[in-house]
Amino acid sequence: MRLQLIPSTVAGNGPAQLLSSYLIDNCICIDAGSIGFHSDLDLQLGVKHVFITHSHSDHVASLPAFLDAHLGVDRDSSGPVTIYATETTVSSLQQDLLNDRHWPDFLRICQESGKDLMRLEVIHPGVPIEVDGKRITAVPVDHIVETVAYIVEDDASACVIITDTGPTDEIWQCCHELQGLSTVVLEMAFPKRLQWLADASKHLTSVTFESERAKAPDPDQLKFLAVHLKANQFDEIVEELTALSLPGVELMKSGHDYQT
Repeated sequence: MRLQLIPSTVAGNGPAQLLSSYLIDNCICIDAGSIGFHSDLDLQLGVKHVFITHSHSDHVASLPAFLDAHLGVDRDSSGPVTIYATETTVSSLQQDLLNDRHWPDFLRICQESGKDLMRLEVIHPGVPIEVDGKRITAVPVDHIVETVAYIVEDDASACVIITDTGPTDEIWQCCHELQGLSTVVLEMAFPKRLQWLADASKHLTSVTFESERAKAPDPDQLKFLAVHLKANQFDEIVEELTALSLPGVELMKSGHDYQT
């Protein structure tokens, strides 16, 4: 599988990770923080499945623009673009985002017009979804709102995307049962001096990143990609990440293709 962190800065040149979208093989996206702001419209239109981890703005900010780009486009036999999320997150998207106040309610428009332009599908933790040759499973993590990590598998490999969580356990238990796990995307939002803020907002620092990594199966044999670094502490977090000198751990760079 090819995995890419979609850029979230103007022109895609800056290292800051302001928004979250993870592109898989150019057809699946985990989160919609920045995918709908990508300048390559063909790249956007190639994505037909979007899995949302939770309802916070940096993970759904570009979803209205992304859906807008897809509406009215002739679709092939694969059908319309589909957004997947837990029942709680689906409810939030309907009430807070696609509500005719913040953005047109595309679901209402589809129902009233009788056109199958987009779908919003409820997923259930632990129940895999099969799309485009991938098996994607949501696993609950520990954040301020209901949030899931995603396990992404194909016939050759598996990766895990864990963004926006404090210390958690279930996802690591699942990792121990995975075949072919090669890559873990793991958040590291704050420097250790802001551990109190990370604890209050349920995020990780360099300290808890290290302890969470240790829960993985054979962590020194895996590639760990650090993400979700807060922009105003970015250099400080990178310095702490470098100082850890953990095998296989690196900062995930936006716009770069990673092979899993």
